[in-house]
Amino acid sequence: MKTVKALFCAAALAVLSAPVAAQVPSLDARVSFNVAEQDLSQIVQHLRDRSGANIVILEGGENKVRDLQITDVGWRDALEYAVELAGCVVEEDKSGVLKITEPTRVTIDFPNADINEIISAIATIGGANIIVSPEVTGTLSVKLKDVPWRDALEEVAKTRGYTVVHERRGILRVVDPLSLEAQQVTRSYQLRYMRPKSIYYPILKSNFVGGQRVAQQAGAGDDIKRTFTALRAFEKALSGSGELDYIDSQNVIIVRDTVQVHEALLEMIRRLDVQPQQVFIDVKFVSTTNSDVLNIGVDYGDQGPAITMTGGQIPISFPFNLGRGGFEDDLIANDSGTGPFADESRNFGETVLPDTIFGALSFTQVTATLRLLQRDTKSEVIQAPRIITMDGAEATIFVGETVRYAEARSEQGQAGGLQLTVAEAQGSPVEVGFQLLVRPNVVPGTQTIFLEVIPKETSLSGSSVTSALAPSGFDIFTVGASGLEGTIALPRTRSSTLITTMMLESGQTAVIGGLTTDADVSTKTRVPFISRIPIIGELFKHKSESRDRRSLVIFITPTLVHSSQDTEFILQQELGRRRTRLKDEIEALVRPIGG
Repeated sequence: MKTVKALFCAAALAVLSAPVAAQVPSLDARVSFNVAEQDLSQIVQHLRDRSGANIVILEGGENKVRDLQITDVGWRDALEYAVELAGCVVEEDKSGVLKITEPTRVTIDFPNADINEIISAIATIGGANIIVSPEVTGTLSVKLKDVPWRDALEEVAKTRGYTVVHERRGILRVVDPLSLEAQQVTRSYQLRYMRPKSIYYPILKSNFVGGQRVAQQAGAGDDIKRTFTALRAFEKALSGSGELDYIDSQNVIIVRDTVQVHEALLEMIRRLDVQPQQVFIDVKFVSTTNSDVLNIGVDYGDQGPAITMTGGQIPISFPFNLGRGGFEDDLIANDSGTGPFADESRNFGETVLPDTIFGALSFTQVTATLRLLQRDTKSEVIQAPRIITMDGAEATIFVGETVRYAEARSEQGQAGGLQLTVAEAQGSPVEVGFQLLVRPNVVPGTQTIFLEVIPKETSLSGSSVTSALAPSGFDIFTVGASGLEGTIALPRTRSSTLITTMMLESGQTAVIGGLTTDADVSTKTRVPFISRIPIIGELFKHKSESRDRRSLVIFITPTLVHSSQDTEFILQQELGRRRTRLKDEIEALVRPIGG
């Protein structure tokens, strides 16, 4: 039986110690235990490694913890359970150190006894230094068995409406709470991680922000208390005559109140002023476009086959009057010196005047292009923003450019004419690029992250190419009339947006895209009547088909950052990826030269 129990204890110890190296200490850590019999010091060491808390065992470290079975509880609660099973207690001092002691236990039975007599008996058994205030009077019946002396003292005083105050050097005072209002104590508390919101904030246009924050005046007490919600919670814990001041330059609160209030504030600060976790978010935004175009047949253009007719071509002699004896008759019509002359007698050989052309039927304007073409165009755009933010804090990143554009306005001039003016448009500028808004929330004590993410990609999709008038992606329009024409360019934008909330483990990658859009366009043109002639009609038909497929895929990976070592690891990982990418690009450039 002893051998089986020893094996079970060894296995339990292995379960406790194995995960420590792989898990980062966190004050929000949650633990699970299945222990049959183990020293309290070993359990405390495991909880110290998991939480990173300062835990000191003053007494009872060798006491055994028997039959502790708990699943997924906070480490502080697990410590309380283990310490209680070991017959010890845990106390927290002003510096936040947890002290484990093995107090003396009392067993008393006082039927209708004076409270001072009961307190004196508890002080004697526990070896404590206790001062009883003169206003502490009355009787009560007490029957306790195997209870820590400090718990017995607290409950006896509370039963008669009194309180126990812990003074320096371990001295305890039992007093009336009303008398403490005249004995206020002033203490200061240094806040480490809780701070008021910054007075600076980014102004970033987004369709997903419900309102704009209002800038606060630095140093204004009312404004700080309104934005720093922890101060309002501390003020509510004060007594009627208590006072609280906040020193914003040092992030310190100064409280003047009773000892009980100070103990309550200390507990609140211990619970709230903890180091927030950071989340590193890696997003890959992949947008692909695939265009297939098929052209087949004879294309006669937008106007179809064209036949043109011209008038007669008639030679004239104006301003000369050849053949009438004037000086014009001696003019040679060409360089050969052979005429032709209007005077037949002056022409040599068989030179004759050209015949008059009264008209011409021309097919020179008929154009037909035989098209047989299939084109496949693919493009891929990858955005890979990376951002780090604290738990519960919003973060945003925008990578792109701001493009301004104009609009045309027509006004009636003073002379009654139409006057055309160009000014910056009301909707200008337009922002194109990639924007990411995220807000992570870490589940306390776990590696689980609730993530609100809004990625948005905006690009120019107009038909124009880059010119002096407008950059690529604008549509160009001509406005005006009667010689007052003007040209303006307006942007056409295309955007892809996704809004979602998800739950991921640290380091897990999720796909939150996958939207595919297909656009099919089919165009058929033909020449009437002729195109219906068998066989020959195929020369007068044209068919064009195009298919555009646009796909959107988004990959997101959140990673918890617990310490500077995690930040360094992420940095080195990113540098390694960039070195590999640069090496591949260099090899791709060198390979054609060497091959």
